[in-house]
Amino acid sequence: MISVTSAIDSYRSQAQTASVNTPAEQPLTNNTSGDDRADQAVESLVSISDAARSAAANPLSESSTDYYQQFMPTYAGFSSANIAAGVANPSLETFSAGKDFSQVALDARASLDKNYEKLYELGKPFSLGTTQAQDVNSLLGELDRRALFAVSSNKDDLFTADEQSLARGKLTQQQGLAMGLYSGPTSEKSKFIDPFNGDTVQKFKAGIEFLDKVDNEEKATSIEFAYQRAGLQIAYERGVRDQGETAEDFSTDNPLVLLIIAAMESAKDDSKGGFTEGVITNPQDLEKQTWFDDYKDLLSSTIQATQDLYLPNTAAK
Repeated sequence: MISVTSAIDSYRSQAQTASVNTPAEQPLTNNTSGDDRADQAVESLVSISDAARSAAANPLSESSTDYYQQFMPTYAGFSSANIAAGVANPSLETFSAGKDFSQVALDARASLDKNYEKLYELGKPFSLGTTQAQDVNSLLGELDRRALFAVSSNKDDLFTADEQSLARGKLTQQQGLAMGLYSGPTSEKSKFIDPFNGDTVQKFKAGIEFLDKVDNEEKATSIEFAYQRAGLQIAYERGVRDQGETAEDFSTDNPLVLLIIAAMESAKDDSKGGFTEGVITNPQDLEKQTWFDDYKDLLSSTIQATQDLYLPNTAAK
């Protein structure tokens, strides 16, 4: 069946696939199992300044951007402030404010092209073969979450597959940090504090709250969003029940999230059908899951209903 740690496990699986693994990055995977995996990946560290503790405990404070920015280092002349700000508030539009989604994509394309040129002039030409954390953060650092999603979803076919993967990795890093899961250069890990003190259930709750703040384009068109949101809600509610407590109400009106929740719940007692194979980033990934078999016929209409809810009068791509 789908275990209480499946939401974090699936997050790690998605993160491993979406991110570019480099010596400067700390991957969110290991070979242990059960709750130990969550505990090891989110362990609290004792050598943390009072400022870091304050920022982690109060993620909407002014200091939070500076706190998270240290885990997204850039080269001189670049800034990762916008992607760092998206950890505490993914709905914050610092780059995309006042723009329709196509314009966001056009401006994101221009930002990437400009930063490729700046990196070249700096003597750091961008190359996936030698990519370090500073390269990726310098390239994408001007983008808020909405713009990152425009890149990751290849809005209007403006972005390469590699650029989509890099942007998806940043989206994943934002969510991970918001959940108290360290993601960033190994050299900066000692500065990170888990604001939830290892409480896995609270991490699930933080993940739900984070995803509920993302922009409508992501809610309307991202299969990965829906899968993550559904898994986190199930994991949170089961975790709270296991503690003998009452869960907060995180019910949603997102049709696709509700469909995935229904499919997951129907498979919870099925030892053969309750496991997820691979990562889920598109409808085909969802359709091949055994636990989703009974819901395949509803997927297309549910995707359309989700787009109609969040993007009315818009032809979502």
